[in-house]
Amino acid sequence: KCNRHSTMEQQSPPLMTQEEGGLGNDQRGSSRNTLATVTSMLKETSLLVRPMLTSSFEEDEEENFGCLENTSNCQPTSNDTLLQLLPGESVSDLSRRLPAPENYTKIPLPTVPREYLKWKFHDLHLLVGSEALIYRDPHTVAVRLADADDLRKALANHEEKVRRGDFIADHQMARLQQQGKPSYAQALDQQVTKNATSAPYFLAPDYDRVQLQTCIVPSSTTPLGGLLSGRAQNQQNHQATLANNNGNPVCTVLDAYLDNIIANVPQLALCLREKGFIQSVKLLETEDIPSSLMLTSTLETTDSFSISKIDTIADEKPLFSPHIMDMNATTLLGFLKTNCTRNNSTYLLQREAGHSNIQLYDISSISAQRQRKWIWWLAMMSYRFALRLRDLNTHLSEPPARRRVFRSRQRSLLENALNLLDDLSDMGGSANETLCAAVCESLAESFLGGNITNNVDAASFEDQQQKVEKDSALERPATISSPPYANVTVDALNKAQDHLQIGIKKLLPLLERIKAKVEGKSRHCKDHCNEGIEKNRTVVVKVSDDDSSSNSSNSDDDSITHEGLSLELQSISLQLFSLHHKLINVSLRLTEHHLSNYYSSSAMQALRTSARTIAGAISMLRQQESSDEAHLQLSLRYQFTWLWEHCGHFARSFAADDLWRERGHACGDDIISVLRDVENVLSVETDRFHPDDWFNFVLSDAPITDNTGGLVSLYEVSSIVEKEFATTIAEVQKATKVLDQQKLIQRDQRRVLVAASVSYSRAIGIFEEILRIEENNSKKGNKDGNNTFTHDLSASNDFLSLLRQRLGDSCNEIGKILLRELRHLMTSGNTDIPVAETMLHSAQFWFNEGLQAFELCNDLRNLALLRCNLCQCWKIRANAGFASNAKSTHAEECLQTAANHLQKAHEALGERDVDQFTWDMVSQELAATFLVLGVRRRQSALGGGATPVVAQALRLSPGQERGIVEPMEQALHIYEEYANAHQAAAANYQLALFYTKVWTCQRDEAKTREKLSAAFTNYAAAHAYFGRAPPGNESTFVILCLDLSNLYAAVSGEEFLTKALSRCLDTTECFSKRSIEAARCRGDPAGWFEKMETLASSVEDRIFKLLVSLVKLEKESDTAGLSTQYKDLYRTALTSKMLIQKQKIADDVASRMAASHELLSVVKTAHLKS
Repeated sequence: KCNRHSTMEQQSPPLMTQEEGGLGNDQRGSSRNTLATVTSMLKETSLLVRPMLTSSFEEDEEENFGCLENTSNCQPTSNDTLLQLLPGESVSDLSRRLPAPENYTKIPLPTVPREYLKWKFHDLHLLVGSEALIYRDPHTVAVRLADADDLRKALANHEEKVRRGDFIADHQMARLQQQGKPSYAQALDQQVTKNATSAPYFLAPDYDRVQLQTCIVPSSTTPLGGLLSGRAQNQQNHQATLANNNGNPVCTVLDAYLDNIIANVPQLALCLREKGFIQSVKLLETEDIPSSLMLTSTLETTDSFSISKIDTIADEKPLFSPHIMDMNATTLLGFLKTNCTRNNSTYLLQREAGHSNIQLYDISSISAQRQRKWIWWLAMMSYRFALRLRDLNTHLSEPPARRRVFRSRQRSLLENALNLLDDLSDMGGSANETLCAAVCESLAESFLGGNITNNVDAASFEDQQQKVEKDSALERPATISSPPYANVTVDALNKAQDHLQIGIKKLLPLLERIKAKVEGKSRHCKDHCNEGIEKNRTVVVKVSDDDSSSNSSNSDDDSITHEGLSLELQSISLQLFSLHHKLINVSLRLTEHHLSNYYSSSAMQALRTSARTIAGAISMLRQQESSDEAHLQLSLRYQFTWLWEHCGHFARSFAADDLWRERGHACGDDIISVLRDVENVLSVETDRFHPDDWFNFVLSDAPITDNTGGLVSLYEVSSIVEKEFATTIAEVQKATKVLDQQKLIQRDQRRVLVAASVSYSRAIGIFEEILRIEENNSKKGNKDGNNTFTHDLSASNDFLSLLRQRLGDSCNEIGKILLRELRHLMTSGNTDIPVAETMLHSAQFWFNEGLQAFELCNDLRNLALLRCNLCQCWKIRANAGFASNAKSTHAEECLQTAANHLQKAHEALGERDVDQFTWDMVSQELAATFLVLGVRRRQSALGGGATPVVAQALRLSPGQERGIVEPMEQALHIYEEYANAHQAAAANYQLALFYTKVWTCQRDEAKTREKLSAAFTNYAAAHAYFGRAPPGNESTFVILCLDLSNLYAAVSGEEFLTKALSRCLDTTECFSKRSIEAARCRGDPAGWFEKMETLASSVEDRIFKLLVSLVKLEKESDTAGLSTQYKDLYRTALTSKMLIQKQKIADDVASRMAASHELLSVVKTAHLKS
């Protein structure tokens, strides 16, 4: 059957047997039926046939089974066997029996069948492409739609031929004459009849004993190419035969019968149609199709629409014998298996119309005879078979091993076709550039079909294969986040890249020649038109004559020629674009592999190749004058986006991974140089671009470059930007020089990160343009009812979010580097304020860019982290050196802005469960900011220290008090919520200092008591923590005790003075030897000892002052002099101090602190006893 595709292979175990799902015993004869016209397809699939049997046709001595005279041995003995002819045939007659090569190359490729079926035909395993419509649920039945009138006319014509004797069925034919010998059907019939004369049907024959009347033409040294020349008569006969077969009822019945046999379907539902409507449905058993399908009763549609079963009429003879057809096909296929045994050989099978002889020719040696037309024919047939194998490999769910075999054969055929075309060009024939490029493209596609591994099942591989085939088309790929060919191995990608580059090299010279012809023709037409204009100017009145008509016709011919060249130019450009398009995807996929393995030089080369190929693809697409290439333009935008994404990933990976230096042997200048080369290649033809051209996207700057006025680009990677209305170019240059003094690795990291941000920004800008285009096209398509620009919105958003996340990450890293350098500059001692402010502004710029990117992609965690970094910038800006004006509230405003950023981070997260770690980190930072803000506001309003404010004029308004207290209380609340006792104690201490300063200037006694009580409460909380705090907090505790002692002393009365003394004595342990040893173990600097020595002196002085006050108060209250408690305590303290001073103490801080500890211990012990 002409539209079936079949392959034959040896398999073990067989795909299907009668016991495993074949037909039953009652259908045993039907199960062996196959294609009656399988020979026509073997012309197209002969290269797919592999020998499966080693036995050849055996020669029979009986007369009825003899072969042709002089050719009784049909099996060639060797490759040197001479050309064998039919009896009485000359060598010149052989050319008449073979059509011309054009007769084969003009046969169109069959379309992809509805499904491929695996069919076991005797010992052959066939893969058949079937167009049958099979309904399998709940009962299996084949559905066939036919026009009732056409079938009736065909039946009437057939009956007329039978009456005239023009048609005799094979089972009715008594004897067919073929060169004076019986036909194979007769011989087989006689053999079967001898064994079982009483059988009503033919039994299964001994297929090894049946021979065909054939002629075998093996390969030889004879120049076959000169002998095989077709004639027009043969081609006309062939076409007439095909036309007659289309209306032949035998072919119709055979087609229906084979559809059911091959699909293993027991019934056929024949739907008869008249005037476009189905009038009747007839249900036939498969074994009844040869005898019942073309009956008058079957084709009747007089009954109303119903389903009826047609009973088999015993008297009716079938139009063909399924048994004889089965034997014929089996014998023919066995003959081919036996003789088509050489690998990489080309065979030609032919049966002329009106003849029963079948000729098999081995024509592989034709290509070596330097016959150009036959070399061309062999090349075309190889290419044709390769395309068929590609279709089989694409649409079949075969095991991976079978797919590898198909792909290997396909590549071998394509390489053979390419070699033959090259030989044809060397012989002086046409170069066939477009065809060679198409073969190269097919070779590349054979490597891009997916990586077949042994651990991949057939079903999953088929899904991958279909996805890859879909992605390789010129439309927008299905995978948005990355180029196609994700499952292809690196070796296959490299080979595909080589073939694509070869195809491009073959087509580019042809394109240049066509361009030159088009330009020359355009100039010729222009000159011709100018001459015509001059002639019309000089001759005003002129009657048209023959000459003018001739000139007009010549002008038309010229215009037609020019139009033809233009069309040829466009077609070649489109083919080149296809090659460029695939090469871009392959190069980008190779780039991904090289980047994942630290192959720096290979990655750089792949990026440059991708850029050059994109520029070439744009040039090819510019040749197209049609406006229907929007999907191609869109695909280029996708590839442009992927290119810059890979550039950004290369730079970002280099900055984050030191292995690029160790394994990749690359430096930052190498990365930046590659990215600059990519940009230069894509913008080489700037002067030729029109502002409204669609390809201007390759020239547009990155959004981040536009936002900085060109200060951030691939040529300006210093990371320093200009501040509005303040920073000058000179300050930018100074800051850049400071950054250039970094170490090489740090400088490379910063510069490469800037390049990465520029690359990501450009990719985002192009992809946003893609989404706008697709959205507009989608709206337009929905409005017109023809939406061809459908896309996966979720996948697009995910890819855009990924790009924005990478951009935000790069910007954040740049800002962190600048902030680190700024802190180093400020702590160095020689701070240049303008330079520092420029660096701070630049850091804020990069943080804001990252913040914007994370906001657009709704990355809440990174959004919160960016706001924390911005908070740090504003805390640094709160330094007095960065004040841009004389405002006293500069620090408070900066700190408030920092706190606002952190509060917005909380708002973005929404709740703690979204990201607990980030939420807690932001909360801790927010608490610290609030605490610093409250302290700065207190210092700004009340000054430093803990001395109470006495003047009423300095009393704060309620709003001012809230501005100071609320941030501290918020910080205290956060610290208590997270059980941060240390920071909570610090917050209580700062609140206590505030209340200590304001309790004395309240408007009434109630407010005074309220503030004083709040001060004692906060002091008590802070004292309770620091009193038992771990070592290292001694200085803080001593200062806290001194401040609390001062507050107690400020309140009159013996009780408060005693508490003040007790708080001073609480610091005794802070000066002990254990504290000193702990400080030495911690490695604290000498500053700690100096601070503690100063504090020890302050504590001693404070204790003696308090004792003096208590002694004076005791004397005033006890006039009789009976109470001497504080007087004795004071005497003990003085005695102890004098004794210590008399002792020889080493002149070091630790010794002096030990002396203070001894004094405080004596006083504390005496105080406790009293």
